[in-house]
Parts: sequence; structure tokens; C-alpha cells
Amino acid sequence: MNCPKPQTSLSARSRCGYLLFELIIALSIFAIGVLALARSLNTTVESVNLLNRDARLRLAMRSFLEELRRKPLAEMSTSTEDLALGATLTSKTEPITLETTRSGALPDMHKLTITADYSLNDEARQETLEVYVYKPQ
Repeated sequence: MNCPKPQTSLSARSRCGYLLFELIIALSIFAIGVLALARSLNTTVESVNLLNRDARLRLAMRSFLEELRRKPLAEMSTSTEDLALGATLTSKTEPITLETTRSGALPDMHKLTITADYSLNDEARQETLEVYVYKPQ
């Protein structure tokens, strides 16, 4: 629709002004919707990155656990640093006493604790994994 020339009636010119005003409102609503969608997508990407990091950390702890379970008891208390994750994995063992239903104690049982220390967004965090292992001496 072409806007009328200045000699035409006032109602024809105001109709063209309303059309421009409606177009500006529609574009504003569309822009607000696109910005909300972009913000939602950014939040989703950040959440996925955190979940991936958490999964990689748990996999590193599981791998460290399987590596330690094959070692003798004297070598199970150790520490290593995972540069890819920026985490320090530390393990320690302590003897425990487990009672059976027949009132007997299980010998040579130990609790293996693996701790992962890392930082996320400049905040120190710690994850812990505990398992019981049987290591005869």
C-alpha cells in the first residue's frame, strides 16, 4: 500500500501511519520472542556442558577405582591429577570390620574412598566415591 500524497485526506494518511505503527509492534513482539528463544538455548547449552563434565568426572573416578582395585593394599592410597578435567583424584583405604549373620567378622575388608577435588566457576567442589574391597594380606 502506498501512502497518499500530502494533498489527500487526513484519514488516508493516518491509515498509513497506523500500518507503520502495527508493523513496528509486530517486529518488536517477534524480536522479544527470538531473544527469549536464544536465551533458552544458551541455558540449555550450559546445562548440557555441566552434565557432560559431570559424566566425564564420574567416568574418571570409575576408571581410577578399577585401576586401584588391581593394586596391592599398600599402593591403594595414592593421588593423581587429571589435567583434562582439572581435577585431583585422591584415594585412601581404611580397615573396617563387617559382622556376618553368623556373628563372625569378615577379615581383610577395607573401605576405599576416592575423592575428586575440582573447581567449577571458581567454586571449589568435591565428589566422593566409597566402596568396600577385600584385600587379603
